This record gives sequence, structure tokens and C-alpha cells, in this order.
Amino acid sequence: MEIKQRSIIIFLLCFLLSLTSNACIVPPSQRITSEEARFFDKADVVFFGRLDAEHIDDNAIKQTAVFTVIKSYKGNTRGKVTVINRMTSSCSRPFEKPGSAYYIYAQTTDDESSYLIDGFASFVSLEDAQSYHWSP
Repeated sequence: MEIKQRSIIIFLLCFLLSLTSNACIVPPSQRITSEEARFFDKADVVFFGRLDAEHIDDNAIKQTAVFTVIKSYKGNTRGKVTVINRMTSSCSRPFEKPGSAYYIYAQTTDDESSYLIDGFASFVSLEDAQSYHWSP
């Protein structure tokens, strides 16, 4: 087999393996800002809020974060809300720095003041939004 053919076969195998891996090829915040309408439609609630506190439970692979809602875009969110951030994939990200602000795309739960982010980090920090020159 010729070296060129071997190189092409190796490239194709690597490419196909990358498609089946759990790697997060595009950062979640970049994907949200480029596909905002799809994320907005899929979410039960969308709001902009300040992170007041957070706690990561390594055993349950989740983060519990408390936000003060600054502006609600979808759903009936106001005041203090809790967001359960399940970090179960390579596209999961934790909330960081209490006092920082985020645009949150989440699902409702049985608890009216608690919302769920399930595996994919469906939020954009204000810092990322500004660097992308983006707002919902």
C-alpha cells in the first residue's frame, strides 16, 4: 500500500473515531450564541441572573447554584432561583465566581424555584457574551 493511501486511511479512521467520541468540539457558550433560537425554543426558562452561591457535589456529579434573576426572557422566573447543573458530559461546565452574571437556558423541575441543566452547559457567561458581541 502506498504511503499516500495509508495516510488517507489513517486520517479517515481518526476522523470517524472523533465523531463517536464524547468530546465537546465547540464550546457550549459558542454553540448557544450561534444557535440561540434553537436553545431558546428548547428551554422552559431563559433568564439573565447573578450567581450568588454554588456548591459542587462530586459524588452526584452535579453543581447546585443559587441565582438572583435580573431579567427573565422566557418562563416565570424572578427573585432567587436554584439551578441544578448536572455535569455528566464533556460539554458540561461549572458556574464560576459568585457575583458573576450568566444567561441561563434551563428546564423546569417539580420545584417551582428550581431549574435543571442536564449535561450540556446551556448557559453563557456575561464575559463570553461580551467577547462574542452577543445578547439574546
